[in-house]
Amino acid sequence: MAPELKAADCTQRLADQLQTLSQVAEILTFRLLELEERLAGQEVGLEELLERGMTSGAPMAEGNELRLVETEDRLARLESLLKGVAVQAPQLDEPIAEEEPFLDDQEFERPNFESQEFERQQVEHEQAFMDELSA
Repeated sequence: MAPELKAADCTQRLADQLQTLSQVAEILTFRLLELEERLAGQEVGLEELLERGMTSGAPMAEGNELRLVETEDRLARLESLLKGVAVQAPQLDEPIAEEEPFLDDQEFERPNFESQEFERQQVEHEQAFMDELSA
């Protein structure tokens, strides 16, 4: 009798597991359908926004694209400088009109990292920091 009970117990356990698995699959299916509905709603809203943007703000979109390209170029140059690689300015088919500088050139000067003056300022700054730290 013992083997028959074990087979019945295993069959019952398997049936319970299959029922649980089918419930999980059903829940996942419903959630997937809900997500698809939400995605479709977002796509409709995005299409409406794009259509309104195309009719009213096309020149502004071009300006934004130009700004993004300029920012991307600046970030690429900064990254290369941080890596220690000198990069020449990118060659463009059309010159970019300077609307406004990325940083105010009068307020921010490019430091000369190789000058003795820069080294002296760094030593003074570090000394002031160390004096303040030890106080």
